[in-house]
Amino acid sequence: MNNLENENEEQIQSIENDYWAGLNKDLVELEQDPRFQRLVLGAYFKDLAINQTSMLASDSTIAEGKRGMLIETLVAISRLQDFFITVKNLGATAPDYESEE
Repeated sequence: MNNLENENEEQIQSIENDYWAGLNKDLVELEQDPRFQRLVLGAYFKDLAINQTSMLASDSTIAEGKRGMLIETLVAISRLQDFFITVKNLGATAPDYESEE
């Protein structure tokens, strides 16, 4: 790799690190907000997931063929949780984020 390619690679890595570090900082701040805790962590991740999971075994859910819909809701919950985990993992390994806010 020549110097220009190496410099470009470093700039790209720096931009990517800033991006993930910034998202991680925002997520950490959101997680401290009682409204976020109640709405996302409580109602969405916990309450909705428990409700949808319990409905999977319901005779009426099975008879009406609605299990697929419930599973898709659980997948959506899982994807958001996975995104938050990705933000934490990639943001935590990035250098400290310092924005010019």
